[in-house]
Amino acid sequence: MERTPGHGPGRRRPRTDVVAALVALVVALACGTGAVVDLGAGAGPRAGAATPAPGPSPHAAAVPSSHLIVTSAGDATTGGYWLVATDGGVFAFGAPFEGSAGALPLVRPVVGMTPTADDRGYWLVASDGGIFAYGDATFHGSMGGRPLNRPIVGMAATSDGGGYWLVASDGGIFAFGDAGFLGSMGASPLNRPIVGMAAQPGAGGYWLVASDGGIFAFGGAPFLGSTGAIVLNSPMVGMQAAGAGYRLVAADGGLFSYGIPFAGSAVGLLRRRAVSLDTSGPGYRIVSSDGSVHAFGGAAFLGSVQVPPLVGTVVTIDPGHDGGNGGAPGFVNTPIDGGGFIEPCDTSGTSTAGGYDEHAFNFDVATRLAGLLRAGGATVVLTRTTDTGVGPCVDARAAIGNAAGSDAAISIHGDGGPVGGRGFAVDVPVPVVSTISDNRGIVAPSGQLGADVRDRFLADTGMPVSDYAGSGGIVPRSDLGGLNLSTVPKVLIECGNMQNPIDAGLQQDQGWRQLAAQGLADGITTFLVQRQVP
Repeated sequence: MERTPGHGPGRRRPRTDVVAALVALVVALACGTGAVVDLGAGAGPRAGAATPAPGPSPHAAAVPSSHLIVTSAGDATTGGYWLVATDGGVFAFGAPFEGSAGALPLVRPVVGMTPTADDRGYWLVASDGGIFAYGDATFHGSMGGRPLNRPIVGMAATSDGGGYWLVASDGGIFAFGDAGFLGSMGASPLNRPIVGMAAQPGAGGYWLVASDGGIFAFGGAPFLGSTGAIVLNSPMVGMQAAGAGYRLVAADGGLFSYGIPFAGSAVGLLRRRAVSLDTSGPGYRIVSSDGSVHAFGGAAFLGSVQVPPLVGTVVTIDPGHDGGNGGAPGFVNTPIDGGGFIEPCDTSGTSTAGGYDEHAFNFDVATRLAGLLRAGGATVVLTRTTDTGVGPCVDARAAIGNAAGSDAAISIHGDGGPVGGRGFAVDVPVPVVSTISDNRGIVAPSGQLGADVRDRFLADTGMPVSDYAGSGGIVPRSDLGGLNLSTVPKVLIECGNMQNPIDAGLQQDQGWRQLAAQGLADGITTFLVQRQVP
């Protein structure tokens, strides 16, 4: 049955980020596109190039965004298109810019967009059902501020623009304005969640698509086929209606066409997952979350968006030990379960012969690494933010990375090895199952993370791999609680031997510590970028 419409565009909270916004504006203008781009993460209006000439434009292909692209829509009137970021920023290429939610502090990210019938306006929808109307788009109601069983994943408008539908991941439909409720999957069990919808052109029906490519047709919309019974290489992420049929797009850029021509796919071309499919005339465009646009079948390419490589990723950095640990033996010696064995909560670490403490080295490199990763767009979580405290314990450090949903985690140390031994080593987990842990799911990706960190740290710092621990700079470990208790890909690096005078001399040099941070950043980035390829 039809669900009760909500009222209002959704809740908001304060947010500021003006300096980064102005930097983005200067970069965009320097590209010579005539662009008016987002003034930062929610700090001002956002638009793309102002109606460039048809055809590829090398100058219009690098409009910066600090947020992932989440959807797109085509302008049938001009042949242009819009790209939309998670913060509601709108980038217009050959299509009119009518406004954005980029200046609004949203409670939930934007997930969908649909233009009006004359393409002189558009609606944005957030995952909480909040609606934002621009140009000649009329606000007809929303689910903002009302409880939802599942988040909204997309929307579609009626042919006359007098109403629209929202769809949730459970297939629930919310109808507003003159959009008639024609049915939903809200009360039916689904094999996979709904990921998008499309309205039947010139008629009153609509289709829903699930992540397995299953199609659900309502009203006068005909069922023309689906991939529901096909094993897909990558899940579906959206659909688009055109002419008498529809097309589906998968996360790897695979394109499935029903009732309308197939003109190519983006399989093998994407650096990040596809998020949207749109048309504004002949052919279609496949858009990925990094803002790249791939045009097929005569569809115009008028520019794209450039998102830094680590946007949308979370990295936890654990600077080993702490400055106050040496004065708190009662705390650091407290026994903890490290995942099938008992170990101390923490230790005070080692130091060089010259008195440079490991905890200070760890914290300095971690702080430098955090800055480099943030510059690449990553969200960084530090297990400790000062070098004057005590702890936290090893198990708590693992829990911090787990709770953050980290895409990668790294613990930074300096070793206290034999005076005659040199080099760095990366500790990686082996399968450990205990009454409180099971790290088997992260062993393989952690091994890849370890190899990437080892390779780039070696190349960037010149520090040799350890000649006394492990093999080739890699040390499999089952006796480290930080690795045993992790549920996210994680490694521990000993950045050289602080007892060796050559290694210690490097570690005491702040220039080398910057190289160490760069090596770690490059290794982590290599790992994360590889995992983004659909």
